[in-house]
Amino acid sequence: MKKDYEFRPKILGFLCNWCCYAGADLCGISRYQYPPNMKVIRLMCSGRIDPQFIFKSFLNGMDGVFIGGCWPGECHYITEGNYLAISMIQVCKKLMALIGLNPERLRLEWVSASEGVRYAEVITDLDDTLKGLGPLGKGEDIDPETLKFRIETVMSLLPYIKLVERERMRVPLETEAAYHEYFASSEFEQMFQELIADKLAVCQIMALIREKPRSSAELSNLLGLPSSEISRHVNIAARQGMCRFDESKNLIAAAYHQDADESVAEAAAEVKPAALGNKKIDQIIDTYKGNPGALIHVLMEVQSENQWLPKEILTLISEKLDVPLGRVMQIASFYKTFRLTPKGRYEIHVCNGTSCHLRGSERLIASVQEMIGIRPGEMDADSKFSLETGNCLGCCTLGPEMIIDGAHHGRISPDKAQALLKNCA
Repeated sequence: MKKDYEFRPKILGFLCNWCCYAGADLCGISRYQYPPNMKVIRLMCSGRIDPQFIFKSFLNGMDGVFIGGCWPGECHYITEGNYLAISMIQVCKKLMALIGLNPERLRLEWVSASEGVRYAEVITDLDDTLKGLGPLGKGEDIDPETLKFRIETVMSLLPYIKLVERERMRVPLETEAAYHEYFASSEFEQMFQELIADKLAVCQIMALIREKPRSSAELSNLLGLPSSEISRHVNIAARQGMCRFDESKNLIAAAYHQDADESVAEAAAEVKPAALGNKKIDQIIDTYKGNPGALIHVLMEVQSENQWLPKEILTLISEKLDVPLGRVMQIASFYKTFRLTPKGRYEIHVCNGTSCHLRGSERLIASVQEMIGIRPGEMDADSKFSLETGNCLGCCTLGPEMIIDGAHHGRISPDKAQALLKNCA
């Protein structure tokens, strides 16, 4: 009779030479029983664990990673490496949760050289936990290709993440409990979201559009992010000159990718902004040819004509006005007046000045955001709506005021706004 398959998780362990490895050795000498399906790598200190080791292990098919070190306060080095390990492991667990992996697949434990029994108990408990979670990816209902993509994008960002962890997130606390309290705080959560999670989303978007040009809706489906989030991250990438747009086809492509094959490069080359070849824009730029002092004036005139500033046009302005492209990008990305991403077919402006604010503009903005699903400064996935707010639109007696494609609407309530937006075909 055929025996039922029993899942045996593959575990990779990184053990501190002075304590945990000695504890494992004592466990073996004492004949304590524990699951034999863990491969061990000996390190001089748990603080030497690099997040690259952890995510490379998962990329190579490990179901779990175990890190064993000395008890806090008993590190053999003055750097107190086990506290450094706590900090890095907490960040790695947050990253795992962000890409859909169960953080319980990563375990950090303290085992001294005399705790052979504890070593056996810890490994047995980890093995039981991983059996309950199932194989890597399958347990989280993530297909292999998607899992590989997510892990690889995290690994590509690790040099930056390690720098952020060391310079911004690491704190000199004295107890393990204090570390856990800090990493569970809203302060750390906000810092992680701004410094790492947003950068990872941009990294994932760039990886996808390097494969081929994609629409905002397609990126939203592939990454499982709201269209407003995709818009926000694409805006960040555009301000850094990393992507370009074809507003007529609603496509986004990578600005440049040195490893792209010929077919990908050709597809990306087809993504061109409508402003290229626009005779009126060419005339505006030629009027100020060789006049670097007219840079801001040219940018304003071009945006007035085209509604936004494509990178290709900024490059043309740089050449014609004899201004370094870096300076042009600096000006275009510094002033909020200039837009480096396309606008929706319907531009919505809501006044948030003092008069309008007192008359309920905050409720109006919240209502509009809920109706069209985006925040100020963003565009929806269908390129239908873009939303902006301003400090004063010049009609204080009509507040709260909203402008849709240049048409002013005064004394607007959320219900009136909803009726107006429904009429936008």
